[in-house]
Amino acid sequence: MSGVSTDPRVRRLFVEALGCKVSRVDAGTTAAPFARAASPAGADVVLLHGCAVTERALRDGRRAVRRLRRASPEATLVVSGCLAEDAAGGLAAMREVDLVVPLAARAGLGALLDARDAGLLPGKIAGDDGTRGAALFAMPAAGRAASALLDAGRTRAFLKIQDGCRRRCAFCIVPKLRGAERSALRADVADAVRALGASGVPEVVLTGIHLAAFGGSERDEGGLLALLDDLERDAPRCRVRLSSLEPMEAGVELAARVAASRVVVPHLHLPLQSGSASVLRRMRRGIVPSRYRALARAAVRANPRLHLATDLIAGFPGETDAEFEETLRFVEELPFASLHVFPFSPRAGTDAAAWHRESAVPARTVTERTRALRRLGDAKAASFAARASGTVADLVVLGGGRGLTDHYLDVGLRLPADDAVPGRRLAVRLAASPEDGTLEAHPC
Repeated sequence: MSGVSTDPRVRRLFVEALGCKVSRVDAGTTAAPFARAASPAGADVVLLHGCAVTERALRDGRRAVRRLRRASPEATLVVSGCLAEDAAGGLAAMREVDLVVPLAARAGLGALLDARDAGLLPGKIAGDDGTRGAALFAMPAAGRAASALLDAGRTRAFLKIQDGCRRRCAFCIVPKLRGAERSALRADVADAVRALGASGVPEVVLTGIHLAAFGGSERDEGGLLALLDDLERDAPRCRVRLSSLEPMEAGVELAARVAASRVVVPHLHLPLQSGSASVLRRMRRGIVPSRYRALARAAVRANPRLHLATDLIAGFPGETDAEFEETLRFVEELPFASLHVFPFSPRAGTDAAAWHRESAVPARTVTERTRALRRLGDAKAASFAARASGTVADLVVLGGGRGLTDHYLDVGLRLPADDAVPGRRLAVRLAASPEDGTLEAHPC
């Protein structure tokens, strides 16, 4: 096997992660103890950390298994993540797969590989070795940034601080895969953010399966609001971004805190899924449209620069033309800066999948509704970007001549070479390009 380590004590690992930010963070921390291979062909171990949130994600995961095996025919191929949690038996039956590691066992991957090499595993599926707690949250120590938390360009760190979900949305399989809600210790999170900032990381993104529930259900720590207060009192050197928050649990107080913060950037992602009260009830989202409307308007009123984003599902089972029109009108009237629109996809094991068999919206109608919402999203995004032209923003330089503003605009760079270095954070002036009107960052 050309290029692969022959030293049994040293394993070079190639990792591929599919799915959400939490999945990618989990993949990075699982792979952190290993030397890294640049490609599957040079790896002793290939780790696929897969997603299982939709049927398409399951298919993509299996295709990735076959692709990675072709690229690295002699490596040990390991599958982890929600994909392994949901489809362990099916994955173990694939001849390409050597080891399936459920979420509860992933912290001990090195020991599991040792046991497999010694012939001590009874099958391809690893059991829970009691390391779930150790695997759940990986916090960098003071003065030492955890490389596993950094994105590919090493410009932002993704810090997982919460896992699990107690909600039971009708279309979602995640609570069955991730289990009960658990949170990192608030003090550990605050220390980790400060350590990452001190090491030169310009932005830390706080992530979780149900981030708004951080700290609240397990201990009397005050939850996410108290964490933000800690960071405000002793500000890190980096800026902080919150990933997706359940709207009704986030609440007006948290939205106001984000809008006014000197540490947390003005960006709120509040998943809606539908603007129709009747569809929301069938989805079991727990969202009251009037309360969502008040929350969204209050946040943007408190800070007009705030980027308000949401998720929408088009064609939920039984969605009528009138219910879809409710969603369109609801979204039109609110100050969204971006929409993430998905056509409904039935996920086996959920109530919505059973309803889909009985009252599916025709595929052509789903496509038309998806396109209509995406057109609306494009218009909202263009309007938000136009309002930003001529203003000053806090920018983190990414790779490829791009930058990300504090209010979540991806912009081109018109900066001196010394400033256009990935990971650099600086104040810039935004202006529309005379060629195509897209936003560009210029020196202040």
